[in-house]
Amino acid sequence: MTILLFLIILSVLVIVHELGHFVVAKRLGVKVEEFGVGFPPRAKKLFRWKDTDFTLNWLPFGGFVRMEEEGERKPFVLLAGVLANFALAWLLFSIMLMHGIESGGSFVQHGFFAGIWHGLLTTGKITWLTITSIFSSEVKDVVGPVGLVSIVGMAKSLGLSYILYFAALISVNLAIINLIPIPALDGGRLLIVIVERLRKRRLSKELFNKLNLVSFALLIILMVLITVRDIAHLV
Repeated sequence: MTILLFLIILSVLVIVHELGHFVVAKRLGVKVEEFGVGFPPRAKKLFRWKDTDFTLNWLPFGGFVRMEEEGERKPFVLLAGVLANFALAWLLFSIMLMHGIESGGSFVQHGFFAGIWHGLLTTGKITWLTITSIFSSEVKDVVGPVGLVSIVGMAKSLGLSYILYFAALISVNLAIINLIPIPALDGGRLLIVIVERLRKRRLSKELFNKLNLVSFALLIILMVLITVRDIAHLV
């Protein structure tokens, strides 16, 4: 049950991220070929809306947006997913504070407008703490999927407010991680766009694809190593 809850939380966060890309791409007139729930292979085409196929895929977590190459080079499209995750974190923190949560030995609960305001402040505070921790943490402090599942288990045992807090925290982390200038991430693609504009010349498609492939492979290797370490800590 805990693993299922973790997958649901992760899927919602990733789908909201991709929805940000999708909405802004559509607004800017970029052709979006597919919005996928889950990762391929494709299980079923759900429907088609405004020239976009909405699909359900076999790997039951996350999602993706497949758009024309021009969309991958628009800064606002690239940043939209990150902004969507920050907005979701704000919403979740606000709901958490309106629902009420134990903090510093006392019960904290706000009304609607106060909850929204303090939710924004909490999002800003968590964002700053996350950024500063990136530069001060060691690799051994990084938690992988297995570690996150155990944290979800603890949050579930404490109640709804703690589940909302955990989801908001991960949403902030997902936004910040995606800003890291690695080609497989939004931040890396944004850096490539900036470099191309400074050079007034685009990278070749072959080089662009190689950079994406290598950086994605390195991310997968890093995730596998962190997961193995998390499992070793449980044994």
